[in-house]
Amino acid sequence: MNIEIKVDDITLSTVVADVVAFDEDGDAYTEGSKTVADLVATQIVERLVKDNQWPSLREQVMEIRKEEIRAAVRPSIDEALARPIYKTNGYGERTGQETTLAEIITDEARKQLAEPVDRYRTEKGTVLQQAVRAEVKKAFETEIAEAVQAARDLVTQELGAELTEKVTATVTAALAKK
Repeated sequence: MNIEIKVDDITLSTVVADVVAFDEDGDAYTEGSKTVADLVATQIVERLVKDNQWPSLREQVMEIRKEEIRAAVRPSIDEALARPIYKTNGYGERTGQETTLAEIITDEARKQLAEPVDRYRTEKGTVLQQAVRAEVKKAFETEIAEAVQAARDLVTQELGAELTEKVTATVTAALAKK
């Protein structure tokens, strides 16, 4: 007896099996179907996860995914920022001229930067002044640290050369006496 199986056309969407699950009573039901693409994807994932380069590959895939999401969401964000809106009161009634979300955000950012750091003591300055002071301080600390290191290196070089000359002279004098 010869059994012959002939498959004319097989694609990634060809169904190869039904997915069977069991409910809480133990009765079987069909949950869906498996295609060739499902089986291929499962094997690819199993092989990739076993590979020791999987963490770096996963990071690259996640970064690509983030960029794709950003690219897809960006037009919606741009539209929301540019679309005209109206300011309203607590009852939802219009209270002003037409504006955009971008203008509201800009105004709020300006207000925040002009706010004093401490509302009770204005001598500490505004949020913007504090941020600028912190950056200037960080830049000065970096410059001073580099200048001190350069001075140390210069002193070390000069002392090293002078010390080498004195040791050489002392050894030469000691050898000459022998």
